[in-house]
Amino acid sequence: MSHVVNPDSAWVEALDGGRRTVLRIACRLPPLRAVFLSPGPRLLALQASALGFAALLALRAPLISLWLGAALFGVPHVIAGIRATAVRRELSTLTLGAALAGVFVGAAQLCGLGDTALRAFVALFTLSLAAEVVASPAARARRIAWVSLLVLAAWPALAWPTLAVLVFSHLHGLGAIAYFVVCARRRRLPAWLFAGGAVALLLAGGAGALDSWMASTLFAPRHSAASILAEAGASAWPNATGAMFHRALFLYAFGQSLHFAIWLRLMPELDRATRVPKPFRRQLADLRLDFGRLATPLLWLCAGGGILLLFGGGAAREVYFALTYFHVGLEGAALLGLALTQKHPRPEPESQQTSLAPVLALGRPERAQEAA
Repeated sequence: MSHVVNPDSAWVEALDGGRRTVLRIACRLPPLRAVFLSPGPRLLALQASALGFAALLALRAPLISLWLGAALFGVPHVIAGIRATAVRRELSTLTLGAALAGVFVGAAQLCGLGDTALRAFVALFTLSLAAEVVASPAARARRIAWVSLLVLAAWPALAWPTLAVLVFSHLHGLGAIAYFVVCARRRRLPAWLFAGGAVALLLAGGAGALDSWMASTLFAPRHSAASILAEAGASAWPNATGAMFHRALFLYAFGQSLHFAIWLRLMPELDRATRVPKPFRRQLADLRLDFGRLATPLLWLCAGGGILLLFGGGAAREVYFALTYFHVGLEGAALLGLALTQKHPRPEPESQQTSLAPVLALGRPERAQEAA
């Protein structure tokens, strides 16, 4: 199956041929030409598109947004997040170990561990965040203050794990927004539209200014309705009803959509060193350079996971959420580590010195190295 990610495959060449045709037609229009050929305008256009689509779906079809978001972008965005935070950037060994342990905790949760599994996730997330603080070059007093704050925050989270999940569900999306904004500013690329628009819409939604725009009737696919409603319920305060529930659901669905857009489209745009988008051939070569022989299984995982999440009902969704919940702590730790250091993720997949890169390099084909 290795031919699937071969950059010289016929299907890749066919995709690139179609891409060239579309770009040739689009670039005849000066506004579109500026978007395709200039990083700044292109990034602003992507930000505006992400905000618009996320707001529209969260207002008019939040449950459908949660269903399709997890099905189409769930597995790919987890892989993209790992790629951006753990492959192209250095994370502590303890953080990576905690993420791996989180997979097993998720499996235990599927076996009925309940609140015990949630408390284990809280402990692992706290450990990951603290590990990045300790490993950061920040002043000693600042590191001590951060670790103390994390320990204090962990106590109520351990005591009330269900409420901790509520907090995590919203902080997860906000953390991705903050990660993108910090990276964009450090690379002197525009992020004001995304930051300002996201904050304005979140405040407006939470304050009730968008209530009249929210759908009065919520729709969800029958085969996954129970799971989607449970996810939506976990985003609101227990027993919240009426307007408060709809506002919390909007905030959560909006944050989730932006979260997917950040890891799958906006962060790759920041990581790109070239001024123009890469052809599919180069993108596949870069994927194989980052993940080595794992690239093909990961592509199959994305395809298979998407099909199962679309048609597998609530059971498939529960497995997905449990086995990927570790990435909440991984991304949070990466954000805190980024905030405490002046360094930022390297552009392009050449992070040979990152924590996961030496491991993945064991299966990295020579051709991918030549393509770099």
